[in-house]
Amino acid sequence: MKWYSIGAFSSPSAWAALAAAFIVTGIFLRLYFGKNNNEWFGNSVFYFILTWKLSIILFDFAGVIRQPLSILYFNGGSNGFWLGAAAALLYIFFKGEKRQLIIAWMLVVLVYEGASDFLADSGTMMSALILLISFCLFYLLLKRGKAEVWLLLFIVIQLLNNFFQGSIISTESMAYFIITICVLAMSRIRRSAP
Repeated sequence: MKWYSIGAFSSPSAWAALAAAFIVTGIFLRLYFGKNNNEWFGNSVFYFILTWKLSIILFDFAGVIRQPLSILYFNGGSNGFWLGAAAALLYIFFKGEKRQLIIAWMLVVLVYEGASDFLADSGTMMSALILLISFCLFYLLLKRGKAEVWLLLFIVIQLLNNFFQGSIISTESMAYFIITICVLAMSRIRRSAP
């Protein structure tokens, strides 16, 4: 994994890719759905980051007591990531938009994959082909409807790509799988709610 430094702050390329994914998705939702319809996305990203960052208090309480400034420099790791994802999904369950939710999740994954390949200098012809196919599926999602079908096909392609790269058993792959199931479930619940 490649690391980047901005002043005294250093972060892995995956964090920069995730930040890019959140920013691009937020801008897209604002432009595509209008100014007032995407507040839920920014709030869910905020809850995810806040929970992930502060979860170090839960998972290393003794260390935080000894070194209180560690809250600024460390996060809750994989456990914190999952806790943050759960917090964001709970917020989205109560405040999110069904159609926007599927589009937002697909775009977050799409931009994350493209940015992480670019930032880690790991782009290959296969990665470029997967990215092109993913953009086509995203376009079909926007223009043809049947969001659940396009999302499932998109995630299956991402998971197959991870399988061929030898990273199918990773936090990234598990997040794709679990969050997609949650997004689809929320989509179904919202559609069937009166």
